Formats: sequence, C-alpha cells, structure tokens
Amino acid sequence: MGRELSRIQAFSRRIEELTSTRSEPWRFGTVCRNDDYPGRWDSNFLRVERPVGDATAAELAAEADRELGHLRHREIVVEDDSQGARLAAGFGALGWEVDHLLYMARHRPADREPAAHAEELSFDQVRPLILEINRRGHGGMSEAEAAMLVDFRRVLVRKAGARFFGARVDRKLAGSCEMYCLDGVAQIEDVHTLEEHRGRGLARAFVGLALREASAAGADIAFLITDENDWVQQLYRKLGFDPVGHFWQFTRVPAGQAYR
Repeated sequence: MGRELSRIQAFSRRIEELTSTRSEPWRFGTVCRNDDYPGRWDSNFLRVERPVGDATAAELAAEADRELGHLRHREIVVEDDSQGARLAAGFGALGWEVDHLLYMARHRPADREPAAHAEELSFDQVRPLILEINRRGHGGMSEAEAAMLVDFRRVLVRKAGARFFGARVDRKLAGSCEMYCLDGVAQIEDVHTLEEHRGRGLARAFVGLALREASAAGADIAFLITDENDWVQQLYRKLGFDPVGHFWQFTRVPAGQAYR
C-alpha cells in the first residue's frame, strides 16, 4: 500500500471516530457508533481493518447482528480491496447491497478553469439545498429522515471542521460540496448539483474553490470517494483526480425501506 493511500485511510478512520459517540474494538477492527444518529448507517457500522482469514460473509453478518442488533440496518466496511472482493459474492447472496468504492486523489490541475462563480457558505445557508438533494435522490425518504441526514453535518462542523462551498444560478443555490481537512489531508464530499442545472460547470467551480481552500489550510493530499461504476469519476478525472485505491461497503437495508 502506498503512503498516499495509507494517509487517506488513516484520515477516514479519524473522521469516523471523531464523529462517533463511541468506538469499540471487535475481532477484525472497530465498531463505530453514533447514538445520537442511530438511523445514519455510515455512523453505525463495523469496520474491517485486519485480515479476516477464511471467515465468510455469513460469519461477518452474524458479527454485525451481535454488534448492531438494536438497529434496523447493518453495515460493514472492508478496507482491504482483495478481502472485500472475496466476500462480495457472499454478501450479495445474503441480500446485502454491495458497493465497490474508489478513492481518487488530486494529482494535477483541472483541464480548464471554471466559467461559473463559487463561494464558501455557512451550513445554515447550504442546508435547504442539501435537504432538497436528499429529497430528490432518495426515493421514499421521509422528511424527518432527510432532515436527520442533513443535520448530521452539524456534527461534522463541530468535530471535523466541515466547510461548505456552492454555486448559484439566478441567485439561488444550485449545487454544493463539503470539505474536511485534518493533518494535511482534505476530503471533498457530497458533490451534488441539482439535475436541471447540470452541465454549466458549477461543480467544477465549487470543487475547485474547495481544493484551493484545502491547499491554503495546509493539505498536501486532497481526495474524494466515488462508486467504482459511477459516471461522475470522469468529471473528477477532468478536475485532476486519479484512482489511488478501493474499499468495499456491504449494507443490509432495513426491510420495507425504499431508499439507499
């Protein structure tokens, strides 16, 4: 594993633990929990940090039942790409969602300058846009669930210094991202533009501003996470990002829940 990927993984662990109300060991890694946000899957999960040997997906699912039995969902994150690949078919057979996720780090300048203007925003300024993005992007999500996911950003602001950047169309916010920076590493997260405003270079503008601010804050590594099969990685390549590693996320969605 390269030093860049090692620092990114260490950063991700640190953010997860800073935003947990408690983190506890289990035999293959760490259980991260946020008791204030039990419905946020990415805050209540098992992280696999060590070799699992010949353990099967069913055995790991049983561990998740023991550790997360009071919650409706189950989530397991496997840091090692080869271990996750071995387990993927087994989790799929159990009916879990299988996500192969890609770390992309910025290695070069964007292919061109943005035409749109971007600005830094407070959480209160960007909250209505993120709420609207959640409503549109997660079919079947209740207003309370959408608000819960949005308001978790207050934890990120308090614990990880989250900052927000966006761009407007006709003076209304149309797209945004957020950025966290710790120990010389910055993550760009939740890059979204409302569908009707895509193709105008808004993401290019607000991601570019976030990257400049990350550099000004002392980050020598800037990265983001996307799905291995998501078309948006083509945009990220144009912005100067290259693949540097993978990990896996396995999720058992609560019965009857329509959104991911």
